[in-house]
Amino acid sequence: MKHSLDRTLKRLAATTTLALGLAVGAVATPALAEWPEKPISMLIGFNPGGQSDLLGRAVAQAIAEELGQPVNVINKAGAAGGVALAQLKAMPADGYTIMFNPSQTITLSPALMKQVPFSIDDFDYAGMLTRFDIALVASASAPFDDYAGMVTYAREHPGMLYAALSATTRVFADEIARANGIDIEIMPVNGGPGMVNAMLGEQAMLAYSGGVHHRYPDKMKVIAALTTERNVGSPDVPTIGELGLPIGMDMQTVLITPKGVPVEVLEKLSLTLAKVAENEGFAKVAASMNAPIDYVDAAGATTEMYKQLKNNLAVMKAAGVEPQ
Repeated sequence: MKHSLDRTLKRLAATTTLALGLAVGAVATPALAEWPEKPISMLIGFNPGGQSDLLGRAVAQAIAEELGQPVNVINKAGAAGGVALAQLKAMPADGYTIMFNPSQTITLSPALMKQVPFSIDDFDYAGMLTRFDIALVASASAPFDDYAGMVTYAREHPGMLYAALSATTRVFADEIARANGIDIEIMPVNGGPGMVNAMLGEQAMLAYSGGVHHRYPDKMKVIAALTTERNVGSPDVPTIGELGLPIGMDMQTVLITPKGVPVEVLEKLSLTLAKVAENEGFAKVAASMNAPIDYVDAAGATTEMYKQLKNNLAVMKAAGVEPQ
């Protein structure tokens, strides 16, 4: 009888120890198991009302619907998202501060600036959501319809005007002119709206477009995709690489966190972003902005970011662009 009681007490003790161990384990990682338990802040590195802001707000709303917690948008404009990235770098890596931004702020800045307050290694990447149909476009009234025709026309009519949004976008015109022995004059414009005004007003015949040209199919035509793969919105038009000039540069919207976010949180963000890609409300906003949805998970986004950085640095070096 005594031996039977001893065995029973030992089994009870073992069972109690196991239960306590499981309970302690459950208490040890509540943030990972229950994240998010409170509202999330999403940084957007541009002023309210622009394409990046409106797209980011649609993403924030869709993420909130999926996670059941508010996602509060904080606009921190400056340096094409650089100011916000510097702030994100200093935030706790707990998943409660994230950022939605074009990839090139991270993958192109080192080629343009000697001193950048962040690096690609300072962040984790939860995924990519949309891509930019970057293209060389011409006015609909231009007397050519493709790249070869543009080059022929430029040889016969030196000084064709090209609307450039920045020093980066000017590189494409400079390299196209150098490679083909033609003269293309630069017309500086203020962002996408300035480019649209220059093209619709027929002040410039050529321009760099980040995708806004899709809104004006009767006013602009695509001459070449300035990305490494063909544009989603104009799949029949060759890339600049296919045309013999390997200067294509890609850009996607990417969901970014401070470095060191728990793996479970990063994975949950990545899965949530996949659901955002299928969200009808977000799809309508993306379509209205001509932003092709092309979801990439966390692992793929990280690989793509480093690939872009390597490619962009090589393109800028070949073009003779020195960081300032």
